[in-house]
Amino acid sequence: MYGGETAGDRTYAFDNARAVQRERLRTLEALLDAGTIRHLDALGVEEDWRCLEVGAGGGSIALWLCDRAGSVVAADLDTTVLSDLSRPNLVVKAHDVLQDDLPEAEFDLIHMRLLLAWLADPRHALRRLARALKPGGTLIAEEMDFVSVVPDPHMPGQTARTFARVAAAHNAVLAEEHGFDPYYGRRVAADLACELSDVACEGRATMWRGAEAGGAIWRLTLAQLRDEIVESGLATSAEVAAIVERSGDPGFSSVSPLVMAAWGRRA
Repeated sequence: MYGGETAGDRTYAFDNARAVQRERLRTLEALLDAGTIRHLDALGVEEDWRCLEVGAGGGSIALWLCDRAGSVVAADLDTTVLSDLSRPNLVVKAHDVLQDDLPEAEFDLIHMRLLLAWLADPRHALRRLARALKPGGTLIAEEMDFVSVVPDPHMPGQTARTFARVAAAHNAVLAEEHGFDPYYGRRVAADLACELSDVACEGRATMWRGAEAGGAIWRLTLAQLRDEIVESGLATSAEVAAIVERSGDPGFSSVSPLVMAAWGRRA
């Protein structure tokens, strides 16, 4: 449930050209943008800043930055969705964060969300991005940690057990087939601290409920991972279908993944 980019021998699990993935990116924005914007507001984006949004996904945060900063570069390996965006101070760029060069000391702010956990070497990516910050510039990274994903105890026992099984299969398939680290959120602050100064972090979680965006993100994600999950043998087609169906039920509820936001400054 991520909207980033990947590189090297890793394969991003979702196809941005598919309508279901476009809907999934919009749903992620509905779930996560408020928390991201709170961090960016606290930072205080200035109107003369040059900003870089890495793994920009659907582009909502890039557009938010466009309304406040002097210029914004929205970068992603797959710019299918981003190509629909247009602002006079926005540049959309196809970019591999592990390989493609960035200008030295160019940006006042670099932000990324749900990107590093997909990368074979997130520390290498952070090292390259830190060099692209101006002295005193800030990098903010937000990553999920699925340690918190458990069913609401008020759900019927069979539904809760099925959800736990499908969620575990989701994590395993993404890790084994796509190189995604479902527990990278707990690492992001320490990785930033290797490259930046004054590092701090904060986690946030909520309840994801059926018939709302939280239930929808499970439905839209499992729609794209169903075949891989079934082929893995970790959950059956009937179990995945049951959770997809329950995702539209207001009685369906789980704790969301923990979103760890970490930020630091280039000295």
